[in-house]
Amino acid sequence: MNYYQEITILPDPEITAYFIWSKLYNQLHIALADVKNTHGIESIGVSFPDYYFDSKNGKSSKLGNKLRVFAPNADDLTKLDLNKWLARLTDYVHIKPIKDVPVNIESYVSVHRYRFKPTDVQAQSLAEKLDISLDDALATVAKRTPEKPVPYIRLTSETNKSPYLLKVLQQPADTPKSGIFNTYGMNGMRNKVTLPHW
Repeated sequence: MNYYQEITILPDPEITAYFIWSKLYNQLHIALADVKNTHGIESIGVSFPDYYFDSKNGKSSKLGNKLRVFAPNADDLTKLDLNKWLARLTDYVHIKPIKDVPVNIESYVSVHRYRFKPTDVQAQSLAEKLDISLDDALATVAKRTPEKPVPYIRLTSETNKSPYLLKVLQQPADTPKSGIFNTYGMNGMRNKVTLPHW
């Protein structure tokens, strides 16, 4: 990734950052879907510079108040046109112009849309797959790693207007890896495409 734009949520005593995250990310998701459908661009990813999750104690802390939007070339970010998509939020967010990613980056992260199937769904699937009883499957599933209480953003589906949580898992990575991102600007749980982190 060679270029980025940074969005900062401005402090507001009357509106929580959670509410702004919801509005911001809803618009960003639509913008990423639009740039994918219109221009075939799937190489735009996001990271949360101030993200914090305490995996040892299982405590989810924060997304922070900044979002970086990365692309391999400046033209992709120009086509994304964050200023247009976030125009309604100008009182609540500050959008910096497109900049070069610093050259001396040695730290990387992979950002994932975290999805976790409920225990009963996992057990049912395992029971059918292995042709075992549901009780045996539940006993096996109970030994698995429990769901992580990661930070999230509340969103509403554009299709059916149902509310849902966009759970975010950001993890350090040793080496850079290029690839494509979904229309949230993130990896699925199996992909490990990375972004620069500073």
